[in-house]
Amino acid sequence: MIKKLISLYQSFSQFIAGNADDFNVEQRLLNIALLFSILASMLSILINVQLQLPEALHYTISIGALLLIYMYISARIFKLFFVWPFIVIALLILSISWIFNEGPSGSINYIYILASVVFMSILPRDKRFWIGVVVFANLLVLYAINHFLPHWVHPYPSAQVRESDLLMTFTYVLLFSILIFSSVRKYYENERDLVEEQKLKIEQQHKNITDSIQYAREIQQALFHNQDRIKQFYSDSFIFWQPKDVVSGDFYVFNKYGTKGEKILTAVADCTGHGVPGALITILGVSFFNEIILQKPDLSASEFLELLRQKVKTALQQHKPNGALDNHDGIDLALIIYDPESNSLDYAGANRPIYLIREKQMVEFKPNRMPIGINYNDAKKFTNHRIQLQKNDEVILFTDGFSDQFGGSAYQKYYLSNLKKLLISNAGKPMAKQLELLQDVFEDWKGSNEQTDDVLIVGIKF
Repeated sequence: MIKKLISLYQSFSQFIAGNADDFNVEQRLLNIALLFSILASMLSILINVQLQLPEALHYTISIGALLLIYMYISARIFKLFFVWPFIVIALLILSISWIFNEGPSGSINYIYILASVVFMSILPRDKRFWIGVVVFANLLVLYAINHFLPHWVHPYPSAQVRESDLLMTFTYVLLFSILIFSSVRKYYENERDLVEEQKLKIEQQHKNITDSIQYAREIQQALFHNQDRIKQFYSDSFIFWQPKDVVSGDFYVFNKYGTKGEKILTAVADCTGHGVPGALITILGVSFFNEIILQKPDLSASEFLELLRQKVKTALQQHKPNGALDNHDGIDLALIIYDPESNSLDYAGANRPIYLIREKQMVEFKPNRMPIGINYNDAKKFTNHRIQLQKNDEVILFTDGFSDQFGGSAYQKYYLSNLKKLLISNAGKPMAKQLELLQDVFEDWKGSNEQTDDVLIVGIKF
């Protein structure tokens, strides 16, 4: 029986206030306040007639009730919410009723308390202070009228009428207060439950996404091979690879190359973006590297980049019939092909240079200013650099993550000029020590700041 009554009450409340999908909490409370203000006005007219109170009071409340009916229909059906007009009309009705119901000794003072609570429940938090000021000012004016113009305030016809009006008003205020407070509690509990449900849903989605990204990281690392793989090709070398996110937009390649596998191909690449978008391009890039290594083992470094560029453009559909640029996803990279027999290497670069450090002197080999992908200089070919090496030469391949890192006391980029000085000062030391020094400098510079980009530096001593 109790459950049935609760169910009926909830159905009735939803009928008069509207459901949560169409109305927020304040709007539903406004609908309830409007409807019960209408009912209270009608009941008040009947009671006032029965108690033989002045006719002016009946007409005032009747006009107010008609306006409230219009507002309720507008809000409930057409979703037009007249919050401040409702407050103004309610205060006008209360003010006139206060004057015709014995002012400070009458029953309307109870309704003012209830009205203040209702007004605050239907207004946003930042407006509640001001409605308190408005209600206080309204009462201040009424009490001033009672003090300076006491003949304006009408007493009850008799003590019996006064007691009857006080009793009925108190009963109405009590019942309406119970309804308002129970509605507020129910609505906010529903909102809290909805927020909790959405929170759990978001947490589950976050877990699913995080698990997927973590799995993508494992796939990416499997494609890149273990960092110790470089030792198979270059005994004194290092890789400083530090993704900004779980997965990286930077990648490296070490592989045998040539018709007999007599050469060593090394590449350091920076794909568009970082995180998941960049990681997708890295997988594409590594796949194309492996494909070209198997199918075209006799290319120079520049020819390798030309073929790689065509494959990336085709895969990303970076073309339109009218020749307009479609998207700018691509790869910046430095590629070297080392020939141990001649102790020389070929270098070609797409927006990424390499540094050769020989006897504490640095030589920079500049790249072509175009990416692996579509660009406005698409017809230009990549340049091939042939470099004759000497014993203890060091070659550095790198992306821009280290030099672009913000930090330091002035919160600025590290810049290439500082990276060059650091690499020169580290030159001659064992590569493992150089890696340690690079990591220390990077962390000291970054400090508590967020990592700006993926970081990748490869150092090789020949």
